[in-house]
This record gives sequence, structure tokens and C-alpha cells, in this order.
Amino acid sequence: MKLIAIIGALGFAMTFCNLSEKLRSGSQPGPGTSNQAANSAPAKGPDRDSVKNELVRLVNDIADASVDGDIAMLSKVTTDDFQITDVDGKVQNKNEALADVKKEKSIKSWTITEAELSTLTDDTAVLKYLLSLTLKNGRSGKARITDTFTGKDGNWLLRSSQQTMVK
Repeated sequence: MKLIAIIGALGFAMTFCNLSEKLRSGSQPGPGTSNQAANSAPAKGPDRDSVKNELVRLVNDIADASVDGDIAMLSKVTTDDFQITDVDGKVQNKNEALADVKKEKSIKSWTITEAELSTLTDDTAVLKYLLSLTLKNGRSGKARITDTFTGKDGNWLLRSSQQTMVK
């Protein structure tokens, strides 16, 4: 079963992890910044729950853009050094992944569950989640995804995505 690696996350996940191809075949708070004066108490870091919620919304927006074939949006929310490793182990950089993006017509529905913010610093966040996908032909599948984000100019950008099929 040939899997076309698309871009990363229904995390470009549906398109990025190409779960659909695999199945066919058989003002929100931005990244936290810490300003600390010499004689003041340490500034509170980013709020984990709000960052987690923001990243889940971003992953959902990325998934929507992936399904819609919206290359402009996907390009805007990924770093220049973006890299994806899809469910078949294929590694692509940003340009290669964007070149594979196309409008998906076979996807019926998808959900993101079990989201966990495993790492959070002022300028880095790692979000792990389970992507479940159902195609119009009734087939379904799941992938565990780990996305790494970089904070830049008050926004989170997707830097990398690692996807693994769940059997």
C-alpha cells in the first residue's frame, strides 16, 4: 500500500499523515514570554491549559486546511525548517510536504482525542494526540501524532510532526 506523504498534522494529520490514502488502499493567548526584572519574583510561565487548548485549535485548523487543500494557510502556520515523518516513515521537508497537499474528497469525519501537552517552555511546545479518521467508504483508522511547535512573534508555528499508525 503506497502512502503519499502529505504535510504534517491532522496535524496536518489527515493529509499530512495521509491516513486517508492508507485507508483507501486496503485573540488567543500566544506563546508565553517571560520578562523578569532583576529584583522581582520570577514571572509566571505560560498557562498549560490555555496553551494546550490553543494548540488543539491550531491542529484542528491545520487539519481543515489540509482537507481543503489550503497550501497558503499550511505554509503560514509551519516553520521554514518544518519536517514531517509520516506513518510509513517517509520524511519530508516543508516544500516537499506542501507539494503533496491536495483537496481531500474521501474523508467523512475526523476527531482529535487524548491531547496531552507534554512539553511547554516560553518558545517550544510538544502536543501528543490521537487522530481518528473515517472515510466516506466506511473505512477508518487511527494515528498517534506528536507535533512540536515553536513560538514566534506571539504565534505558535508547527515545526515537526511524527505520525504512527495505531493497529
